[in-house]
Amino acid sequence: MTELEDLVGKQKRVVSISNHVTVRDAAKAMAEANVGAAAIMDGTKLVGLFTERDVLKRVLLRNLDVDEVLVRDVMTRDLICAELGHNTNDARFLLKRHHIRHLPVLDKEGNLAGVLSIRDLIKDEVREMRDYIAQAEG
Repeated sequence: MTELEDLVGKQKRVVSISNHVTVRDAAKAMAEANVGAAAIMDGTKLVGLFTERDVLKRVLLRNLDVDEVLVRDVMTRDLICAELGHNTNDARFLLKRHHIRHLPVLDKEGNLAGVLSIRDLIKDEVREMRDYIAQAEG
């Protein structure tokens, strides 16, 4: 079973942005990195997560102006987080239990180590299954 520390170490597309940017700028940063969520930071502290669902539900459906609304006003604040010491089973449990698609991972000091998506966890699960099958056949 994979430790989250190993998965976070492989990530190349973590987007973290200031909580003072507009929704448009946040969405642009996410689109350029091809990710569905951005970690919202106040200095070095994780204060929220801004996701594609936030854009849809909290901005577009309310007819808010993406050039005027700041991401801090529409981000997800009640975060479910994992720790580097957790494994992929722990992470999948959190995603399923809380009906979320992105999971911030914190180090022992509470600093952001990365953000895992459901896709990251599925890819790892497929890799584990392939390894298991290769061992069984070998």
